[in-house]
Amino acid sequence: MKKEEKIAEKVDNKLKKKKNTAIIVTTIIIILLVILAAGGTYLFMYNKKSTIKYENEIKEISKQNSMAIIDYKEEVGNSTTWTYEDLENKLIDKTKLVKGTEIKITINNEVFKEGDTYTFVIGETKIDIYLNKTYTYKVFKEETEVIENKKEIVITIKDTVAPVLEGVKNQTITVGDNLDLLKGITAKDEVDGDVEVKVEGEVDIKKAGTYKVKVYAEDKSGNRAEQEMTVTVKKKATTTTKPSTGSSSSSSSSSGSSSSSSGTTSGCTYTATLKKRGYKSTDKDACEKDKQALAVAQQIASEIKAKGYSKDIDKVQAAASKVSEYYLKGVHVESGNDYRTPYGVFIKGEASCAGCTRALILVLECLGFTNLTHANENGWTHQWVILNMDGQKGYADGQVGAVGYGCYLDCTE
Repeated sequence: MKKEEKIAEKVDNKLKKKKNTAIIVTTIIIILLVILAAGGTYLFMYNKKSTIKYENEIKEISKQNSMAIIDYKEEVGNSTTWTYEDLENKLIDKTKLVKGTEIKITINNEVFKEGDTYTFVIGETKIDIYLNKTYTYKVFKEETEVIENKKEIVITIKDTVAPVLEGVKNQTITVGDNLDLLKGITAKDEVDGDVEVKVEGEVDIKKAGTYKVKVYAEDKSGNRAEQEMTVTVKKKATTTTKPSTGSSSSSSSSSGSSSSSSGTTSGCTYTATLKKRGYKSTDKDACEKDKQALAVAQQIASEIKAKGYSKDIDKVQAAASKVSEYYLKGVHVESGNDYRTPYGVFIKGEASCAGCTRALILVLECLGFTNLTHANENGWTHQWVILNMDGQKGYADGQVGAVGYGCYLDCTE
């Protein structure tokens, strides 16, 4: 073989070797690219599948919590008071909440929390419900997300309470006498204040007989209070001449009548204590009624003492709760001889906040409490007891059974 041919063969072998090496390298690169592409595709599909899975779970949690917020549409009356617990129960169905969900509530943009109470007033009240659920998930690494549900509830508060009539009582006149059916009668409304009093029906003052008329008052919201009044028109007495001795006897009788009206009721003396407890001086049975009410109060006090409470507030709470039970079993009235007395609460089943307050004071006195103040006594607003418990100022409400330290309601007492 010639020298030139050998050189050519060597060159050709080197070229073939380089070509084979290039093919091998290219093949390896292609294989690596295929592996990378397959891995990337797998990771992409895994990430997409995981993301869809957790997005669906997040949507399901949000959907479930949104269903837990109640679409509240009931009417709320003026001066209605809700506690935090009332609000939760009325606006949130906790059985539908996802476990671990936190609740936040605001009323008119102010945070409303446990222990708070809210009293509605005429107009609109905006309540925002926030449900926050912290959700932890993992795709490539562990991450958290807060799933928030919010709903705004606007409640329109209406005046649903009728005015309160005071001073309605039956009248007796003689034929020809002047008659003012509305004399001494007033009507007060917690929103509108003084309300005009009107009468339905007629009385013929020239004709003897018994007439029934209806006294009523209506506030601006259409709430109406009414009571029936009986007017008796008597015939004029026939004038006769009596002996002087009879005249003397008549004078003596008149004097006795005057004594009775100014100080005695059915054999007992009308005292400051009876007046304090709400009994009227014209109630001939006031003494007996007071005895019956006192017996009930003493029995309640005995039962509370038997419990062995060490703190004043526990004793007062037991007393207020018991008085409230009596009130809730009866009916709420704002007129008559007994509605503002302990007798009305304990025996007759007719009461108002004034009667519940006096009934509670009677029980507390039987328990040994002193220096009890009747808040807003004889006022046309809510009433309760102010007292000292465990060395500090407190309050007790016999109508609703509320007791606590500090001041109550508007905190101006």
